[in-house]
Amino acid sequence: MLFWGSLLAFSLVYARTFLLDRPDDRWAYAGWLAGAGLWALGWWLYGPSSLSFLIYGASLIGWQRRGSVALLGAGINVLLMLVMIQVIHGELGDYLFTVFIPVAAYGNYAGYTSLAARRKLAQVQQEKERLAADAERERIARDLHDLLGHTLSVIVLKSELAGKLASVDPARAAEEIREVERISRGALQEVRSAVRGYRGSGFGAELARAKVALDAAGVKLEVMDSLPELPGMAEATAAMLLREAVTNIVRHAKASEVRVSLTRTPAGHTLIIHDNGIGGDAPEGTGLNSMRERLRAIGGTLERDGRQGTRLSAHFPAEERAAPTLAEGTLADRKVFS
Repeated sequence: MLFWGSLLAFSLVYARTFLLDRPDDRWAYAGWLAGAGLWALGWWLYGPSSLSFLIYGASLIGWQRRGSVALLGAGINVLLMLVMIQVIHGELGDYLFTVFIPVAAYGNYAGYTSLAARRKLAQVQQEKERLAADAERERIARDLHDLLGHTLSVIVLKSELAGKLASVDPARAAEEIREVERISRGALQEVRSAVRGYRGSGFGAELARAKVALDAAGVKLEVMDSLPELPGMAEATAAMLLREAVTNIVRHAKASEVRVSLTRTPAGHTLIIHDNGIGGDAPEGTGLNSMRERLRAIGGTLERDGRQGTRLSAHFPAEERAAPTLAEGTLADRKVFS
């Protein structure tokens, strides 16, 4: 009963050490000590078969950030095993068994450092994205201030002047109101131009961001041939489609390579994004459904083939179909400024 209770406790420590969301060296030390204790207890209860717990203990001491400590713990276990083999007058095969101890310790240490590096890379990437988002918000705020700050001040002053002149000089008041309308139309056009600029920095820039993301995930990006220029809305849609595809590849595809091509066709342009991942015909998520809607809005189509990895083929028309956008203004805009 004592042995089985100790074995259960050791199993819990073993599982806890490797299943921690954030590995803790203290669990590695506890597991190593528990393995040594279970070895001693097992030796007392049933003999040499308990030597395997020295290997389990070495694997636990390896799951930490200090390689020197991991190798020291493994070395102690090797010495303990060698001593016990001498005591039982073991054969050559028993001595070879000690090789598993440093292998287990170093293998788990390598796994730990690899996991720590991936998590560090993810943290760095998240921090870069946060800083980029902060910088973008600051840029938008600065642009809107530069665009509207002076203009709105002028509108307020001219509106106050028109109100004062309404009773004493109606003609001059009407002129001021017309000037307010002209300035407002100009400001509205500037805001619309700025909003169009915020929608994306172009397909080429998105392709560069995709390479950074794929490199971080260990996926090779290959761009086939040169990339022709796309018209405005088609380029913005292509950039967003590429972003969504790369996000899906990094998260789900388990791919090692992605090929991207953009070619001019008699009917317009075709963008192909093909990865060698697990593919399949799983239901499409919100991202791809949204891309289909965006393509449909400009008269394009999207095809998906999951037989050999995943192949997305987006077809853009030579001339974009008109669709309601912010640049056309809202009903309220037309009522005020028409």
